[in-house]
Order: sequence, then structure tokens, then C-alpha cells
Amino acid sequence: MSVDRFPHSVEEEQFEFEPDARAELVRIIEKYPVKRSALIPALTLAQKQNGFISNAIMRHVAEIFEIPPMEIWGVVTFYGMLKTQPLGEFHFQVCNNLSCALMGAARLLRGLEARLGVKAGHTREDGKFSIEKVECLGACGGAPCLQVNEDYFERATPEMIEEITTAFENNEWVSPIGADEVAPPCRGAVAAAKMGSGIKVAGRERLSG
Repeated sequence: MSVDRFPHSVEEEQFEFEPDARAELVRIIEKYPVKRSALIPALTLAQKQNGFISNAIMRHVAEIFEIPPMEIWGVVTFYGMLKTQPLGEFHFQVCNNLSCALMGAARLLRGLEARLGVKAGHTREDGKFSIEKVECLGACGGAPCLQVNEDYFERATPEMIEEITTAFENNEWVSPIGADEVAPPCRGAVAAAKMGSGIKVAGRERLSG
């Protein structure tokens, strides 16, 4: 299944915010003097409930904000964190910008594709994993960086990816890893490579490398 950026839901599909999400949306809207300023938080909330932004969501949100659905489409297609196709349960985003590219992001991406059996831009058939190559995750000091759902894993290594993916396959929780947890500040990726990667899985810490 391709992770592209074109909505595919059928016209008859319906969407309504669940009661808790609707209450949260009301609270969010009340924070802003201009209602439209809450548009991106509203779409993020809808995506969290549904898994992606469907046509039905865009129509529903357009009604709430009293704007044309095409304006919603313009926002959705502009911001990369808003997805118009279902993603895997665990969505890997591999940074491909300059810092990460220089520190081996392409090698990490190839290894991840081989490990999960799915190419970047696609979701695995079982719906467990999807991979996306992105431009920048804003963590240049922790290059190479990857993001899984909402969590960052900085100074990533093939060994780190192996531990993360194995944990997810076993339905174990993995804590995010910042650059300073892999190597002390100013010691850089060379130190990180020598030290190995600290992976906390389900409350246990393991060292690889």
C-alpha cells in the first residue's frame, strides 16, 4: 500500500469526533481569539482518532470551521505530519537532510527497508510498519535521526534499529533516545559508535554494540 498524499476515502464515508475528542476540540478552539487558528490542532486530533485524514474528515472539519473543504485540503497537503493514507501501527520516518545524509541516513534507510520487508513510501501488508523518507526532523545535532510515531531516536545505528524493530514486533514499548543518551555532548557520532546504543525496552536497559 502506497503512502502517498492523495485522499482515497469514498464519498459515502462519514466521520464524527468521538465525545472525548469533541470536548478536547472545543477546549482547543476556546484558546484562540480567531477560530481558524485551531485548524491544525483540529486536524491533528482527527488524525489521532482515525489514523489519517480522509475526505470525510476534511468535509467535517470544514463544516466546523465554516470554510470550504478545498481550504482544508490545502492545509493537509502543505504539512507533512498530516497524512492522507493509512500508515502502519509503527510509522518510521528517516531524516534525509544534510546532517543526517552525511552521517549515514541512506544506509540506515536501506537496512530498515530490508529488515521490515517494505520500501520507503509504503505500508507493509500486515499494517504493522510503514516507512517514510523525510527532509528534516529538526534534530541535526543528533544525526542520523529517525522518528517512530511521535518518538525520536537520535544518532541511530543499525544495531539500534534492530533492537527497536524487534521490540515493536514483540509489542514491547521502547523509550525515545536523545543524542545525549547515546553519547555525551560534544563527543559526536564517533563516540556514539564506540559506545554503542542504549535501548530501553519495557523498562529494561540493554546495550548493543
